[in-house]
Amino acid sequence: MTPVTTDLLVSYPWRRFGPARREILWILKRLGDEYARVERTDVDGVALVQTNLDGREVVRRCRKLFQTTPTFEFAIKWVPVDYWCDTDLDAMKNLIEERIRDQIGENETWGLKIEKRRWQKYHTVDIVAYLAPAIDRRVNLDRPDKLVRVDVVGRQTAISVLRPGDTFSVNAPT
Repeated sequence: MTPVTTDLLVSYPWRRFGPARREILWILKRLGDEYARVERTDVDGVALVQTNLDGREVVRRCRKLFQTTPTFEFAIKWVPVDYWCDTDLDAMKNLIEERIRDQIGENETWGLKIEKRRWQKYHTVDIVAYLAPAIDRRVNLDRPDKLVRVDVVGRQTAISVLRPGDTFSVNAPT
């Protein structure tokens, strides 16, 4: 069996995990991964996908596949995951300081996107205010060179450093 190494978060319509799972596995098999795994997360509408393919390459190939075939009925948004931590502001901030900050060059701009699903402990603006000072680079919210994406998915949080084009959505395919 091929080792599983990359995580992706794939969004799907609520209560449609079964059809979304089948579609995700079919797409990944078509892209060359027969051993992918798709699991439920603590949040309905978000699946955790583990694949032996590079997550960003999967996103690029999904975009091309979307342009040529009507494949994406349930698996509607694909986001690569770089790191995981507990859903705790201090854990998130530590991860950003230790692993994320140095991935943004001194001359690069950055933005922060928070996707919190059914985590009511803090308002999004409070999360941004707490996490943003961990990166001492110039902010550009419209067209950043890199986007730090924080996805709160129940008890775990996924954090990624994304460039333009590193995610795929059927609602914004380009």
